[in-house]
Amino acid sequence: MEILTTSNIMFTLGVIGTIIGVYKSINNPQKELEKGQAINEERDKSKATLLEQKEVDTKAQLLAQQMNTERENNNRRFEELGKRLDASFLLASNHIHTVDTKVDILTKEVSGLTNKITELATIINERIPCGKK
Repeated sequence: MEILTTSNIMFTLGVIGTIIGVYKSINNPQKELEKGQAINEERDKSKATLLEQKEVDTKAQLLAQQMNTERENNNRRFEELGKRLDASFLLASNHIHTVDTKVDILTKEVSGLTNKITELATIINERIPCGKK
């Protein structure tokens, strides 16, 4: 009996071809599936990155808007404070001027009274000499 007959070789090649065909039919879809999954994962990562970037941009815009609002509020408060300080200085200046005017008038009156008191003291000293008791 010969093992290397034409029919045995053809049968062996058919079995080997069938095995290779089954292997390829199982292996190729698996590779394509893995490639598709890898591509989808990369696409999902880029989408996630884009979403994260949009989220960061949104947060940055919100912070910038809050910063501008706070800056405007602070400017408004400082302007109000400046106006109040100006009004306070003006009021204080007016009061100081009023007090200064009243002190001048009082000084003139006291000066006039001092002259009168000196005159009265002189008259009293002339009429009642200090040496007589």
